[in-house]
Amino acid sequence: MDQRTAINLFRLLVLVGCSAPALWLGWQWFYGDLVAVPGEAVVHFTGKTGLILLLLTIAFSPAFRFTGWVGFMAARRQIGLWAFFWLVAHMLAWMGLDQYWDWPWIRREMVELPYIRYGVAALLLLVPLAVTSFARVRKAMGWTAWHWLHRLIYVAAALGVTHLWILTRADYLLPMLFAALLAALTLFRLIDAAIHRQ
Repeated sequence: MDQRTAINLFRLLVLVGCSAPALWLGWQWFYGDLVAVPGEAVVHFTGKTGLILLLLTIAFSPAFRFTGWVGFMAARRQIGLWAFFWLVAHMLAWMGLDQYWDWPWIRREMVELPYIRYGVAALLLLVPLAVTSFARVRKAMGWTAWHWLHRLIYVAAALGVTHLWILTRADYLLPMLFAALLAALTLFRLIDAAIHRQ
């Protein structure tokens, strides 16, 4: 198998892996298998899926460094946009299924609840990253500016993990795993940058 075919198959795998949760969620919703409060289950599911994909987006760079396979870099924008999609879906599900589009109440929740503010801040930081993820925009911005802007993904991921941590009431295993993974990825990024500067 040549490299181009392998990359295309990997991009297809990313497409299937990122879209399959939507099919599963639709199936569960249709057959009423989303526990007692379906709306809350959708909010949690979309948020966790988006956060996992966001961390995977960050992990693709170290994967490329370790393996040297360009497929990770070729699919990084794709999985990053899927992460953004799922996190937007998370926000819309919270507004519609949990808050019933009650805008005064939504504004009050955003002001009064720290975990909501962390989540909104994370999503807002991802908006310019999604908008500037295309090759034409990157070329217009210049590599240096684009590169510095896209480092905001680490801040957004940290806010997302904090959002999940505050929401957790009993079993902290998942937020701890996310926090440890993000810390490891950030440390790798700092070490890698220091090595390349030298």
